Amino acid sequence: MNSTVPIVSIAICTRNRAALLEKTVAGVLAQAEGDVEILIVDNGSTDDTAKVAAKFCAAAPRVKFFHEPRTGLSLARNLALREAAGEWVIFLDDDVELEPGWLAAYEKFFSHPPAEHIAVAGGAVALNYEIPPPRWFKSKDQLDLGPAAICLPPGGGLRECNCAWRRPAALEGGGFDSQLGHHGETMGYHEGADLNARLEKAGYEIWWLPGAGIRHLIHAQRLNLKWVLSAAFNNGRATALRRMKDRTGCGRACYAAGRLLVAPLHGGINLLAALVCFPFQNGRASVAGLVRAASIAGFICELARQIFCGHSNNCAPAKI
Repeated sequence: MNSTVPIVSIAICTRNRAALLEKTVAGVLAQAEGDVEILIVDNGSTDDTAKVAAKFCAAAPRVKFFHEPRTGLSLARNLALREAAGEWVIFLDDDVELEPGWLAAYEKFFSHPPAEHIAVAGGAVALNYEIPPPRWFKSKDQLDLGPAAICLPPGGGLRECNCAWRRPAALEGGGFDSQLGHHGETMGYHEGADLNARLEKAGYEIWWLPGAGIRHLIHAQRLNLKWVLSAAFNNGRATALRRMKDRTGCGRACYAAGRLLVAPLHGGINLLAALVCFPFQNGRASVAGLVRAASIAGFICELARQIFCGHSNNCAPAKI
């Protein structure tokens, strides 16, 4: 293997989580050997992130530190794609723990790919709760698609917190859309799915990779109803962005108008369902209705923003 151009780069994009970052990077270094490159990309942190990164860089020259001052996870990930030396870039969140053999599974897959046109591969995600979750809480973040590598159908979902992109293909596909993904403290979604859809359209495949598992920390602050509904709202916004971005002219206006007419009724039905289901399933069914209603509200708000603001960057993202 060429010692100057590693086949694998591992990118950890981070913001204001110095203590968690230190633990995550240490875990990666425990598995990474030889010419594996590790990139730490700071997305505008105000804590000790730079000091933590400097410590690792001084101890291991293959750890490299970059600063993306513009707020946005997609911007940080695009910087990593540009600066990485590896053919493949594995993206990890800054609050994960690696299962034994995580990196070895990726390296084996990259060295002997089961198909020629693979551009994306990702592994399992288990959840590591900071505190016991409430009985009504149900997360969609966990992922395990079985013991065999498989090509996913169009739109098949991997988790961006444990996912690798073939760098040339990702750059050729335009990278991550900066309108999508987290922006500072505002949650955002679908940046990976959006890039994957473009890659699939270009003829590439997306694969599930067994054996490359992580445990993703679910922070205590995410285990309350306000946060869950805020996340659902922003998920709705991201869905609207994705559905509107490729529509133009009359088709764009007709789609937005039709959805704006139907969505309030849909949201109202879910609110009614949440009220009726409140006594059942420890509140889980009721919360599910509220989550759907919040997602629809975010969808409506983003459609309205797109209609009145177009694609202007001067229109601030909607928040709750």
